[in-house]
Amino acid sequence: MKKIFGLALILLTLTLIGCGEDSLTIELPEDYRRAEFDSERADVDIYFDATVSMRGFTTLAAGNVYRTLPDILNDAGGSFGTVKFFSFGESVTALDGRDYRKFSSPEPYTEIITAVHNVIDKSDAAHLTIVITDLFESDADWSNISKKIRDKFFANHLALGIVGIKNSFSGEIFDVGLNAAQFHYDSQNSPQRYRPFYLLIMGREAAVKSFMRKFLERQTLPNETELLLLSENLSETENLTLQAQENFFANDRLNLADKNVREFGVDDLHEDATLTLNFTYKPPLGVLPLNFFELKPQIKIFALTGNDWQPLNANAELILTPLDENNFSVEFKIAPENLREDTINFIHAEFAPSESGYLMPDWVGKWNMANVDADTRNFDGSKTSNLIRVVASLKDSNFAANNPALVKLNFLVDLR
Repeated sequence: MKKIFGLALILLTLTLIGCGEDSLTIELPEDYRRAEFDSERADVDIYFDATVSMRGFTTLAAGNVYRTLPDILNDAGGSFGTVKFFSFGESVTALDGRDYRKFSSPEPYTEIITAVHNVIDKSDAAHLTIVITDLFESDADWSNISKKIRDKFFANHLALGIVGIKNSFSGEIFDVGLNAAQFHYDSQNSPQRYRPFYLLIMGREAAVKSFMRKFLERQTLPNETELLLLSENLSETENLTLQAQENFFANDRLNLADKNVREFGVDDLHEDATLTLNFTYKPPLGVLPLNFFELKPQIKIFALTGNDWQPLNANAELILTPLDENNFSVEFKIAPENLREDTINFIHAEFAPSESGYLMPDWVGKWNMANVDADTRNFDGSKTSNLIRVVASLKDSNFAANNPALVKLNFLVDLR
């Protein structure tokens, strides 16, 4: 039986430098530049779904996280930057002053149409965007929303976090499924009947992960809560260390904008050059699990010609070795003579899963309700209609745009 690991990206950028005395400022190939999105600081825009279907989350006192949500979000968001609140139905409306606090009571929930896609259109990718919704998009058009999130966020190296919380609920649920059915649902004070609502958190990865942690710290009720994180970095590493180097030596000549880049020189162009690194992996909150056996190595090499990076065919090896359940070794080997002399070469090497190896978390299936129709006997208000389809669409968009991997190694080799 195959063993499944929850793993994520280890991004290591190394610079390998040969001869040459003068400092040179260069930029990595566009698809492999280190994303300048590490800061947790960001202004925060919070959008409340104001449709009638959300009203039921405010009506019962027992097991109610939702009633405290406006204050929790304002408190957590204030540690990042300026916080602004909005409501939305078919259109988006800015909220004045402390009007956001009204969303802990039933009165503001009067909208009939849910249009999350309009929120994505109006969102600012430079901000941390938080959407509170039950994922019941009018016309069930989540493929359109996933495309918009892919184009605005994933394609720009940004992340999406999802926090799902089961909350007490008593009220009407509209626009269910393609037939736009309507149901009344009452969870009473029964946790197994609580209904899910979701926070969609979009923006710089460091800010998304930090906000998820801060929100969980402030949410003290024992309500069932689940997490999901979609980004280009599927793992956080601890203790990434260089264990051995052959035909490389430490150097510091190339003037790169990223001062965290480590540089090495090459001793002999005609001898194999090898770097061996060990790391301990720690999956971030909500990261999707990977099938370890479907990780495949991929290496791409480019040579700088003028101001352009041209693909180059050159053999190299990348070997991943498990040391124990939590620790791994990665070895990269290349013969420098196979690179292009008299210029700078760029090497990208990674271990990444196939699409089928990028797995759906178990909780999504447990919270999913499929085949909803007008027959109330088939409706389960403790679940979300077509949640699997919604998350799968977002997962596929992230996979297509971000190419998440376990290990990504980026090298510059100067052979001038």
